[in-house]
Amino acid sequence: MTVRLPTPGDARSAALALLARKAYTERGLVRALVDRGFREAEASAAAAEFRERRYLEDEAEALGRALEKKSRGLAPGLTPEARSKKLFAHLVRRGFSPAAVVEALRRKGEAIDDDFPAVDV
Repeated sequence: MTVRLPTPGDARSAALALLARKAYTERGLVRALVDRGFREAEASAAAAEFRERRYLEDEAEALGRALEKKSRGLAPGLTPEARSKKLFAHLVRRGFSPAAVVEALRRKGEAIDDDFPAVDV
């Protein structure tokens, strides 16, 4: 079996195919393309083109929706600190920057104490 490596022109086509199936932020689209074998520069160039065309989802809006969705699914008996840490871990695993997650948690009024994961905000 022959493995076909992606060619530079394919990054744009692959990005378009990904966007046809689901909404991506710029960072998410780059990550998805790199995971499919494209070089970082090619993936970034394709994502930048679609950002300019406004095909990509706004990262702050995506973070807000992900935070709301995960918040609804958490067990009701968690302490505020445990709840915040679970939300933080989930959102960082989903690819959001730690600083953006901390800021979103603060805006939502979630508990952020001294033991919270250290990030520069």
